[in-house]
Amino acid sequence: MTEAIIAAAIKKLADVLIKEACSLHGVDGKISEVKLQLGQMQRFLKDADSKSKGGDERVKGWVSDVRSVAYETEDAIDKFLFEANYLRFGFIPNRILARRTLGQKIYKIQAKLRIISESRTTFGIQEFSQDRCQPSFKRHVLPDVDKDDVVGLEDQKQEVIDLLLHGQDNQIRLVVTIVGPGGLGKTTLAQKVYSSSTIKSHFDLCLWITVSKDFNIVDILKKMHQKLADYTEAKGETEGDKVVYLLGEVNILLKMKKYLIVLDDVWSEDVFVQLETGLVDIGNGSRVLMTSRFLNVANHADSTGVYHLRFLNESKSLELFLKKALQTRDPSPECPDELLDLARKLVKRCDGLPLALIVLGGLLSIKPPTHRDWSRMVERLDWHIVGRECMEILATSYDDLPYFLKSCFRYLACFPEDYKIVAKPLMKMWIAEGLIEPREEAQLEDYAEDYLEELAQRCLVQVAERTFNGAIKTIRVHDLLREVALCEAKENDFLVIWKENDLGRDVNMTRRIAFHEGIDGNRTTDLHKDLTKISMPKLRTFLNFNQCIFIGTIGFILLRVLELRNTQSFKELPMDLKNLIHLRYLGLRGTGVNVIPTWIGHLHLQTFDIRGTQIRELPEHFWEVTSLRHVHSSDIYEFDTKINGPPATANLNNLRSIGRFLVPKSWNKSLPHIPGIRKLQLRCQVEDDGKLIHNLLSKLSKLLSVRLDNFYPPQNIIDLSTSPSYENIHTLFLSGYKTLPSVQIAKLPPNLTKLTLSSFFFLEDPMPTLAKLCSLKSLEMNSIRVVGDAMVCSSGGFPRLQNVKLDDVLTIIIWNVEYGAFPMLKYLDISACYSLNALPDRRYATNLQKLRIDAAPF
Repeated sequence: MTEAIIAAAIKKLADVLIKEACSLHGVDGKISEVKLQLGQMQRFLKDADSKSKGGDERVKGWVSDVRSVAYETEDAIDKFLFEANYLRFGFIPNRILARRTLGQKIYKIQAKLRIISESRTTFGIQEFSQDRCQPSFKRHVLPDVDKDDVVGLEDQKQEVIDLLLHGQDNQIRLVVTIVGPGGLGKTTLAQKVYSSSTIKSHFDLCLWITVSKDFNIVDILKKMHQKLADYTEAKGETEGDKVVYLLGEVNILLKMKKYLIVLDDVWSEDVFVQLETGLVDIGNGSRVLMTSRFLNVANHADSTGVYHLRFLNESKSLELFLKKALQTRDPSPECPDELLDLARKLVKRCDGLPLALIVLGGLLSIKPPTHRDWSRMVERLDWHIVGRECMEILATSYDDLPYFLKSCFRYLACFPEDYKIVAKPLMKMWIAEGLIEPREEAQLEDYAEDYLEELAQRCLVQVAERTFNGAIKTIRVHDLLREVALCEAKENDFLVIWKENDLGRDVNMTRRIAFHEGIDGNRTTDLHKDLTKISMPKLRTFLNFNQCIFIGTIGFILLRVLELRNTQSFKELPMDLKNLIHLRYLGLRGTGVNVIPTWIGHLHLQTFDIRGTQIRELPEHFWEVTSLRHVHSSDIYEFDTKINGPPATANLNNLRSIGRFLVPKSWNKSLPHIPGIRKLQLRCQVEDDGKLIHNLLSKLSKLLSVRLDNFYPPQNIIDLSTSPSYENIHTLFLSGYKTLPSVQIAKLPPNLTKLTLSSFFFLEDPMPTLAKLCSLKSLEMNSIRVVGDAMVCSSGGFPRLQNVKLDDVLTIIIWNVEYGAFPMLKYLDISACYSLNALPDRRYATNLQKLRIDAAPF
């Protein structure tokens, strides 16, 4: 951890020497010396950290002193930049005073560093000589652990299924609980049972609900209600009233259905007690499946349905470990002879805990499979402390991370337990905090994605979803791994999770604070009053996951990330926000803000997100913020937006994604300079905008994703072949006017993986053209009309297509799919296709897993 802090301080010193050279006369020499001293400290930290973890309290104190000085250095530079930039906000400039203050702080830091350096030899701390270069990352699309790394669970899966179906004559609702320690695979086993074809065919309704430790009964009932119906609001003044109302609603929705409801990760007996009224029992054979670490939870629900999950035996443990360590899909992986004894030693010490085996295997998967590297792992791990839930293995996996990945992993502790973390906002926060280190000419976003892939490969995060082009879309963090992240994050005030009773807590030194759901479920929490009573002068990140808070002021001068998603009570940006010159990430998605002040242009924002708000325009100066990388506006269909994209005069070299904005009228004269744009989402206002967009695309060489709404193609021909990034675009969304403009498809990007076509009248069957897209995996067509009455998909077409969705495709009576088309089709969704008189022959769709038909005549 300390290494990452020092690296951040060194980078800060280097940046200020380059960017503020003219303001540092007389201080620059001292800054350079501190930079050199910190660099020297960095070389000794590996050995020091190793000694401190071994229990040497003196060395532990030395490491703590180094951390403190690194933090102090970073704070001094940031405060200097804040004070030096006061001029731009109309205050009397006093750069001389700011420089003098910085000089005094740097002088004190130098003195501390000299003392720390002299004490190093006293503690016998040696320079770490191993190559410290950052590894070169390679993108890996890994199989999901839950799908491909299941070992030793098949027998147990059948045993649980037998318990659920126990006695077909027994129609009383039963509760089966899978019990075992964390990391044993309870959720994995439950998922396998839940997705079993036997289970799916036996029950009318299957529902999965994740409960977690800090559960809120209203939230759980809302989730159940949302999955059973579209209604989401809970009626009632008090929490008790809402519970009674929702229990009644769930009870009604479950009546007359033979259901299976999974309650995953139950920590308290109260969960089933409070839910039992809603889980109606009409004697039709319904079942409840729970997972829990606690036997008393299982016994309280139903002592006859307790299932103790077994640890893996030695052979199964070795099999699972080798699958991860050797990165193989072989059901019976073979270990090289010279590694077999070492593998057995490592496996034996995992005590059959699947999570420990997976994490340890993932750790070794990035190292060469040599006797030298594996024997080092055997020697390094302090296996006597491998005790409860194998936390030592998990912590060791963290210790093995490069310093720049440690900070990114610790950052995950900001998110609530069992939270599905969306990858893109997470990576933008990493970038805003300066946790991503750019190298050569690569994009920051590329390295952020590589960092996340590396964490996934090491099994420190679980990939929940991937996009069709293989990128990580959402992740989850296992409870045990989150505990590791929390333990590391709490050290040296990296993070505070704010709770309702924390007002008296000393958070003066914290650098990140997160407010989670449920800190006060019955009333709005007035953080304006709370935050004015506490001091957090070093705060860098403010994350809110609680919809029921009011924030009146943001007085943290060093803040870099401010995420207020879904805080409806947040109505306007406080004036003191304009002073935050370090702010890089401002997330207002789903807030009550409806006006953006003109001073927004004074900030140095990278990410600005106003989706789901009623903001209808941005100040003219906003587009003068040259640091902008990602800008997201309100949903264009949700509100009558007036938000224009960047004007023709805009010069935004750093801009990477923009959506969704109107095409400005100023583009008639010239086009904005946005050469690095990768994701472009625009909406036409008039018919001529199609030509302007076409001209803009011809100038962009790095496009990966394009969305065009209200698009009227020039000369009624869809042809994107003029774009320099024609072959790089992998996602395309094209939507015409509601009047369904008549069009033809000429050329589309050949490497598309996802294509959506909406609101067009095609003058000929589009399928022959689309069938040539050999990389296409997802095709969606809605509000489409076609000349003629047939669509034809020829043999050999759509070789990789997995997902097809047709909605409101009228005029088509016959959909002819020849043998050999759609060989990889898995999901077919047809709705509101009233003219279609028959489905394609399903015998051709040998890989079809899910078929949904809604409102079709057949």
